[in-house]
Amino acid sequence: MITNSFHEYKNDYAFDNVYGHTVDLLKRNIDHNDKGLIHLDIGCGYGSIAEHISHLGRIYVGVDANQLGLSSLASRGFETHRHVLSSLEENIHMLREIVGPRTVGSITLLDTLEHLPDSEAILGALYEISKAHNALLIVSVPNIAHRDVGFKLALGKINHTEAGLLDHTHVRMFDDNFLTETLRHSGFYITDRNDVRKAKSDQFFPSSHPVLQEGTTIRTFLNQLRSNVDDRGTINQIIVSCLPGEKISKAPFERPAPEARPFLTIVTRTQGKRIASLVELLTCLAGQTCTDFEVLIVGHNLSVDDQIAVEIIIEDLPTWLKDRVRLIRVEEGNRTRPLNAGFAAAKGEYIAIHDDDDIPLGHWVETFKAAAGKKYGCILRCVSVTQSIKTVNVNGKTAIRAVSQHNKPYPQTFNFLEHFRDNHSPNNTLAFPRGVYHELKIHFDEDLTTAEDWDFLMRTASIVGVASTEEITGIYQWSDQNSIAEHQQDEWIANAQRIQNKLNRQALLLAPGTFKQALSAMNGTSRPLARHEDLKLDSLLEQRQKLTEVADILSSRSWRITTPIRFLKRIFGVRSPTFRDYVNLPAEDLTRIHADMKRSTSWRITSPLRRFKS
Repeated sequence: MITNSFHEYKNDYAFDNVYGHTVDLLKRNIDHNDKGLIHLDIGCGYGSIAEHISHLGRIYVGVDANQLGLSSLASRGFETHRHVLSSLEENIHMLREIVGPRTVGSITLLDTLEHLPDSEAILGALYEISKAHNALLIVSVPNIAHRDVGFKLALGKINHTEAGLLDHTHVRMFDDNFLTETLRHSGFYITDRNDVRKAKSDQFFPSSHPVLQEGTTIRTFLNQLRSNVDDRGTINQIIVSCLPGEKISKAPFERPAPEARPFLTIVTRTQGKRIASLVELLTCLAGQTCTDFEVLIVGHNLSVDDQIAVEIIIEDLPTWLKDRVRLIRVEEGNRTRPLNAGFAAAKGEYIAIHDDDDIPLGHWVETFKAAAGKKYGCILRCVSVTQSIKTVNVNGKTAIRAVSQHNKPYPQTFNFLEHFRDNHSPNNTLAFPRGVYHELKIHFDEDLTTAEDWDFLMRTASIVGVASTEEITGIYQWSDQNSIAEHQQDEWIANAQRIQNKLNRQALLLAPGTFKQALSAMNGTSRPLARHEDLKLDSLLEQRQKLTEVADILSSRSWRITTPIRFLKRIFGVRSPTFRDYVNLPAEDLTRIHADMKRSTSWRITSPLRRFKS
């Protein structure tokens, strides 16, 4: 340390400590053919890296205020200079005098910045030297964001120590972001890093604290949250190499200010195949009673023609809405990739998924905003009805026609335990707080090809909870082009098992009221699970079986050779259903249709063929 009042440190070189990691970082970032260059070690202490720097062919020069450390270095034959840090100008003058006509090849500033109230005075001076000589700078600081510090501090405990992460002489605390911004403000850009990681830091005490004991649920839960945000929770010392570049004017410290954000970002996935539905969705959004929203249309694998069609729709919107709509293109990944792209680009306080084949009622946004006013920060949940639709052609144009009445299969309130088994909350009933994605870094699992929304809901609901309103705000439409029809049953089952196994491995935070739900379920008094024929896996299995039985008849030889009989019916205006008409029908309807087929004229007159075949 190079200040008037200093605490003496004498640490030996080791391959796995800051000194060993620094030398390794130097080895892979310097030109070993450059001999005779000097290496400035600022805040050198006892010069634990001096001999290793000499082995790299460089002339070691130690600079510090601690005379004991400098005397040790001098006794070992190394050049030393005593200096107490002062102003930027004096530091620059001192370094230039030390360097003289020689060329600086590299500089180290190890475990020094955290002791300095004015880091600019030394970093600014080093910038002038580094820039003049194109010299590499290596900086190390303790990581204040180590999980041992954070976990204890979250529960009200902080332990300053003689040395280490919370050394009592530290005047500045660095995490990775603050160090990066501090260096950039001084003109240094990180080119490489070789951090020292420790699963148990010097702050791993008292060992009896539940957040430090490996087997406790609270540590498991906090580890889940921390590791999801980034991979820096076990970094003990941050060690980076830098080169000089342009300085940035932004100060490294934060100036919190209110952020101007729309209340809601609406993320809409589209492949450009359901243009009529997309028009209908945007028409409904234009009629919202609350217009505090933006729309991100995420085009997934759009062809040029499809992109043009989507852009024409956006261009035809009212000006106020068009200005709030952005088109984002995603070229890779499965159906989950567009959700991550949309959530990452979202500006809203809340983010909702609304696919292009569903309908929001006029008070959809308004209902979410009212719910947020009561329990801000929770997931917001309203209720949707379902309706079966099919694509039709009207005067040469594609349109949507409803083919069923509205149904109410979803529960009016969110039950966390019921959602373990299956999803009872369609996309258009949920709005997620932006913090779970942008701050906690909980993202959609792109290994899932179906049920990605269910997985995301369960992982976020466990942390922030759900605020339910019983208001019906939308229509969840089912067609022969939805994900149930596009993906095989075994794919749904495999994804559901993956999600349930993932949840089983995690520590879950349960919202108030969950205990009563669990108790009622154990006593057999909980209300029956809501009917949800299109999504529940057991219902899907039954529906798939019945659909297969119908498909067997439609593809049979008996049915094919009697096509002329049904053609005669079409002459008289009676249309024969196709397989696509049956895809989304419930199991009981398919059972009735299968029975009607077996009683039909086509099936009865071909019975001899089937007997002969048997």
